[in-house]
Amino acid sequence: MTDPHSPLSIVIPCKDDWAVVDCVASIPDGFPVAIVFNGCADGFPEAALARIRRGGVIHRVLDEANLSLALETGVWMAPGDRVLLMDADCVFAPGAVEAAAAAMDSGNSLDEVFKGRVLFRDDGGLRSRLVARSRQHHTAEVLTAYKPPLAIDRRIAARIGGYLFDRRLVWREDADLDHRIRQAGIAIRPVEGCLIHHEPLEIASDLRSTFRYGMGEALADALGKRLTDVPRSVLSTLRSQGILPALYMLFRNRVYTAGYLWTKLRLLTNADFIIDEDPRRVTRRS
Repeated sequence: MTDPHSPLSIVIPCKDDWAVVDCVASIPDGFPVAIVFNGCADGFPEAALARIRRGGVIHRVLDEANLSLALETGVWMAPGDRVLLMDADCVFAPGAVEAAAAAMDSGNSLDEVFKGRVLFRDDGGLRSRLVARSRQHHTAEVLTAYKPPLAIDRRIAARIGGYLFDRRLVWREDADLDHRIRQAGIAIRPVEGCLIHHEPLEIASDLRSTFRYGMGEALADALGKRLTDVPRSVLSTLRSQGILPALYMLFRNRVYTAGYLWTKLRLLTNADFIIDEDPRRVTRRS
């Protein structure tokens, strides 16, 4: 069992997203918050922090727009070993953080990670609804160690290569973490009551992320990493969500492939992708 006196810290990477203010506002008092601003415009971290009116917030500003590096930095700068990984564009439902903390208290944090549930909102329009249903299918219908929300004890890093997130893998960092967790025999435990809401996404934003996911898979290939995949076939989407989300998934998968092939080409031409750094190189909290 986890030491009940060890705090559960909320780790939030953020790049120019004002939604982080609402995210932090949804966190109950008494839980430390670690925000890592990565690759932000000048002045954004200070402006965002000025709108966040609560104690117990620590932060760091990174010049590099690197999600994996931001997550790894946040994990190791947080007070205590227990961390709950969150996204800036999500908010916790009432009782969600307490449910994650209770699950860790009653579980074995060195042999388990604790996964909550994400509900994708839409803005009432068709395009936003298509994205929400597509995302719901391929990231929320299967139990994975993808964040958010994911509660972990950072000491499991010793069992999965000495790190949680590989700074060289800028995208698909969740899939890499999930694979190494499964390979180490660490169980993924669902947490009843730990629910978050993801803000509505437009098609352009979703496809931009999809292209980057394809980039991440190409980088993983170059690094010799295996990734856990999630359901994104047209047939599985049709069965789960219906015809229109399935058609959208067909197009989305083409964008994913484009990102993969584009990155493969850049790697072949020796472009500026650095793939030989130590994945564990990150500034840790002293």
